[in-house]
Amino acid sequence: MSIAKRAYRHLQNHPYFLIFTLSFYLVYFSLTFAFALLAKQFSDSSIQLNRIIVSLDAQQSSLNSQPFKILEAIATQYSVKYNSILLIIGIAGTLILLTIQLWLSQTRKQEYQTYLLMGEHVYKLTAQLIFEQLLLINSILLLILVFYSIFTAPVMDQITRIEAAVLQSELEVNLDPPLSDSQAAVPPSDFGNEDFTRFTIAPFLKGAFANNNFYQNNTLQVFLIISIINLYSAIVIGIPNAIILSLRKSNLF
Repeated sequence: MSIAKRAYRHLQNHPYFLIFTLSFYLVYFSLTFAFALLAKQFSDSSIQLNRIIVSLDAQQSSLNSQPFKILEAIATQYSVKYNSILLIIGIAGTLILLTIQLWLSQTRKQEYQTYLLMGEHVYKLTAQLIFEQLLLINSILLLILVFYSIFTAPVMDQITRIEAAVLQSELEVNLDPPLSDSQAAVPPSDFGNEDFTRFTIAPFLKGAFANNNFYQNNTLQVFLIISIINLYSAIVIGIPNAIILSLRKSNLF
């Protein structure tokens, strides 16, 4: 029986394991995706604000760049914050995945021993375990991408609302006390808009920055990220299982 068929049969015959694993991956990757969108949103804002500041300073415009510098600092701070959270999520996910593999090595001990006694190679058993997990991981990733492609507008609307609320609240703190008369070149109403985002706030839409190009086709980037996730998962799943199976095989013979 091929590795793929054997992996599929195991998942089919263990519905509770299947439901548990799929639930974990769904929660984990949904959370990761949400924080990735937030990190990208603030990163894009920081980049665009930096371009506005450079343009204003180069043109020696009468429009004061100080408020934009405050906004850029806030956006950069939150971009770093969310990227740090993503790193923590990645480390936690790695540890949880390793824990799951150790747990599986105990619950499936008899199955592994049977295959090894039948002369099955360690690399084939390891490949089966990798295939099982990658099948589930990619199913969840596909589900998230399909959901996002269908509901892109409402999802991004919610992300920009979160960004708006954060920038608005942080700006109020950073502008206390209020800007002096010399700094008031940007009308306060521009920064008090309840729909405050880099797309709707008036100063963001001045000049050449009215046409922002941050939402370009990222298909290649998505495939690259998925490939990295698959490669990393295969390493995290494969190495400990290969070690455990090799030790068990040496003990059997």
